[in-house]
Amino acid sequence: MAPGPLNPATVTTTTVLEQCHVSPSPAPAADQPRALPLTFFDLVFWDFPPVQRLFFYANADVLDVQNFQDSELPRFKKSLAAALHQFYPLAGTLPCELGPEGVTPPPEVAFKEGDSVRLTVAVSADDFHDLAGDHPRDTDRLRPLLPSLLPQHGGGSRRQDVLAVQLRCVHEGRGRHHEDVGRHTPLGPADLCTKVVVGPPPPLLDRGVVRDDAGLRDAFVRDHRDLAAAGDARLADWDLSRRPAGGSVVVLATFRFTAKQLARLGSHVEAQTAARCSPYALACGAAWAGILHARRNTDATAPSDACFGFVTGCKPRVSPPIPANYFGNCLGLCRVELGPTTTTTAAKLAAAIWRVIAGLAEEEGRALRDARGWVRCVREYAARRAVTVAGSPKLGVYGVDFGGGWGRPAKVEIASVERTGALALAEDGDGDDGGIEVGLALPRAEMDAFRSFYHQLFASLD
Repeated sequence: MAPGPLNPATVTTTTVLEQCHVSPSPAPAADQPRALPLTFFDLVFWDFPPVQRLFFYANADVLDVQNFQDSELPRFKKSLAAALHQFYPLAGTLPCELGPEGVTPPPEVAFKEGDSVRLTVAVSADDFHDLAGDHPRDTDRLRPLLPSLLPQHGGGSRRQDVLAVQLRCVHEGRGRHHEDVGRHTPLGPADLCTKVVVGPPPPLLDRGVVRDDAGLRDAFVRDHRDLAAAGDARLADWDLSRRPAGGSVVVLATFRFTAKQLARLGSHVEAQTAARCSPYALACGAAWAGILHARRNTDATAPSDACFGFVTGCKPRVSPPIPANYFGNCLGLCRVELGPTTTTTAAKLAAAIWRVIAGLAEEEGRALRDARGWVRCVREYAARRAVTVAGSPKLGVYGVDFGGGWGRPAKVEIASVERTGALALAEDGDGDDGGIEVGLALPRAEMDAFRSFYHQLFASLD
């Protein structure tokens, strides 16, 4: 592309500038394992849609696309290569399917010399400030920002990349969310299917630190094989992009729960239920109540019962504890189920979630008590359109710097919630200490009903 500011009149909606592959640099040592068997923690999420996280950076130092390619892109590639040196399994592949027992081995992440992460560099004529806003945006506009995890064939099995990255220069725009910040081309987003952080201590890859005395790994592999053989496709029941929405476009929006709002809601919940809820439980309870309200007012086919699922960190909850620098899933599944006659106010639902969280500390090993049924339970929850959670305020996504000195992201989204029906939780990107962002994808009619519920909830507390 010729030097000069990005001109939307000369750029198609999506123009790919470069596609390349970035390998770990330096290459991992010869004594590092090349195959990482999936633990039972990994197998719970093995055939889930990948997490697709968008980071929007407004970089005033980049003058135009050519300047970005000449200065920022080489630094990003170098940073990514250095990160992959520490986290080289992310450059590997994962099997897409499980064949019959004895024919195909249990799934594992495999890395071989020459493996790499595919990096796509593109430019878009869309409006950066509008895309990075909180207001409802058509998910069709976000999908081109997401790279694909390409399948690979070989060795008698179909495999898929573990990680893909896309960098896109986006037009500054003059939308309703624009502020006059001078001449610049905002950068973003960079999509990572896994958060990559480089720093001490080095990641621990040894799968042996995950004890499996109950034989959960073998049980989960059997469940996956049985479900595949039966043609079970219930995970797709969460996917809004596949579900007729009554002519309503699916949109993604962000709702902010400030620390003050959560404190007011917490006082209300305690007065109503005697439960002293955490901010996490309060935000989840309010969002869950709003989604149920929206469904019941716009969708005659909505389930009459209410199901909620979230995860809990299990590193300190298992015996012996798993080291903090272990690189792999260590999440347990938690469930809240309410009958069709249960009151589904924000206060009641927040208290119900909090009781499950509080119960984890009351009984050693409780986080894994019902673990044997996790693989099948997830599919049952998808069929019942349970509300679940993706992300966490504890991840600190607004502190992610990809090595270019770009500073704090202007916005972070989990675009894949359109496919998983989950709430996308993060710390408040506006810097409100203790605040929580909740992103969600809904058909536009449901989103309008949810927004009305959200405003009425806090108006009633005032």
